[in-house]
Amino acid sequence: MIDNIQVEKEPKCKLFIYEDFIKSYEKSVDLSMYTHIRAYHACRPIDIESYMINGIKAIGRKLAMEDALKRIKATYITEDDVKKMFNKEWKNVDASDKKVWLAVNKEILITDAGHYLIYGSEFINMLAMKLGCRDLLKNVGIPTIFICNIPLQDIKGSWLSDVEQAINRCSDDVSIYVDAVRPENIIEYEHPKEIPDPYYGFSKYKPNYSKLDMENKRTEIL
Repeated sequence: MIDNIQVEKEPKCKLFIYEDFIKSYEKSVDLSMYTHIRAYHACRPIDIESYMINGIKAIGRKLAMEDALKRIKATYITEDDVKKMFNKEWKNVDASDKKVWLAVNKEILITDAGHYLIYGSEFINMLAMKLGCRDLLKNVGIPTIFICNIPLQDIKGSWLSDVEQAINRCSDDVSIYVDAVRPENIIEYEHPKEIPDPYYGFSKYKPNYSKLDMENKRTEIL
């Protein structure tokens, strides 16, 4: 169901993988016994290679504005319309939003949180919705899940404790956040072939990757 791209740069580590833990029927985990945790970041990048070279960075005003102007395009929406809405809404972005969020369970990103893959970041998604053009976000970017080995030292201690407790409760919705994901911690990436759309009754969205690749190359040039 998923196109898989291998990247040979996995670091040596003692790695906790949620899916393996569930299959093992172990009753509990002590994350202090590990150095890294496998986690997944769902997004819709225009340039995948830039992620592999520069890592995954948290949202910042300058880059977010550039991203909004690239993605939100319609004949009835001007650049000034986008900038005005951006400036109005940016002040509502809080500190927790300015982090890189990842899921410990990859499956939930497809079954319950497909909007990241279909429409991109929550902030750009919200801007496009308020400007009345959210569906146009499907034309820009490539639905991608980045598979990462996150050093546990990069996760805030109190949050890491919550993560461990959630795993031991057998929760399937466990998230972590970091300031950034370094390129050496991105192991590979995947392109889902079908994604339930939470905005359309979880009907299946099937990306046309050949068409999207052409559109993205055009967007990079503009």
